[in-house]
Amino acid sequence: MPISPFLQDTFALARRQGWSRRQMLAALTGAGTAGLLPRSARAVAAKELVFASWGGDEIKSLTRAFGKSYETATGTSIVFDGTGPTEGAIRTLVDSGDVTWDLCDADGFTALRLGASGHLSAIDYKTVDATKIMQPFAFTHGAGGYTYSYVLAFDTERFAGRPPLSWKDFFDTRNFPGGRAVYRWMNGAFEAAMMAGSDRDTNPYPIDMSVAINRIAKLKPNLQTWETGEQVQQMFVDKTISMACIWHTRAVALAKETEGKIAFTWAGGILHPGVWVVPKGNPAGIDAFKLIAHMQDPGRQIEFTNLQRVGPVNPAATESMPKALRDYDPTQPDNLSQQVIVDSKWWADNFDKARAEFADMLQRN
Repeated sequence: MPISPFLQDTFALARRQGWSRRQMLAALTGAGTAGLLPRSARAVAAKELVFASWGGDEIKSLTRAFGKSYETATGTSIVFDGTGPTEGAIRTLVDSGDVTWDLCDADGFTALRLGASGHLSAIDYKTVDATKIMQPFAFTHGAGGYTYSYVLAFDTERFAGRPPLSWKDFFDTRNFPGGRAVYRWMNGAFEAAMMAGSDRDTNPYPIDMSVAINRIAKLKPNLQTWETGEQVQQMFVDKTISMACIWHTRAVALAKETEGKIAFTWAGGILHPGVWVVPKGNPAGIDAFKLIAHMQDPGRQIEFTNLQRVGPVNPAATESMPKALRDYDPTQPDNLSQQVIVDSKWWADNFDKARAEFADMLQRN
């Protein structure tokens, strides 16, 4: 499983919003284009830091929001490797003893798992300011860098008289008929299933895996799974689903592109962090933490929100977010108050078992 298909979807959205190949190539000049070269060919640089990301438009956005200003301030070039820092890739790199990445974009539960297995350096919180990271996203082996949410999106034409307002409605196919869609890798869906129960309408943790899977299984006659934002968007277009558990970035785009025919609610949303992690033995050493500190600047995080439609993690960025971007920002007080925060430790402890049992449920008749 690619650990951050969410970010891959933000790239697809950026392309839909008009980024041309020429603009992308222009954005990738300087620090960005160096990521296309092998490490040996970059050795001539006086000073560099290699940032492993998910490629495409994320490199453009990271360069514009953080990379150019860091290079100007420090003289250190940011080299982007867009091959994708999956959990397995980071493990293999560190185990090989030939670490080429200095900083990686990961999930919260990945930071916990790789930290526990000894594959990550502890975050230097003398350099990185933990007070500039909303809790609980300042992990021992990872520093929160941005936020995103799984939310309930629905077809407003299908439910013109009575829109769904909760995950309980999502699982109620008698009063709210139509197809349903959940993420193929079950993130978001397990929390939604728990919150659909009358006794767990606010806090889904700890997740009772049997309860969650059995509740999702009852949707199977109406259930589809999606792996990309474009895929679930097409399900709405084709009218094969009436509701979906979906990334907020895609829900925002759907609401805008359909002129409100698809809407979403923050109620019951599950807020996730995108986390910066440092592989153990990274070549640039403490400079990786200096870059994280640079990316904590509220103005730079607001720019990243503007480019990617993700939320910030610095409370000062949340407070200063321009009015035009607040509807997209899951950390705004009115939006955040309706959501729950993902329990990254639960997922770190249970991801492998959850994935196996969810896949088994999908395959059963």
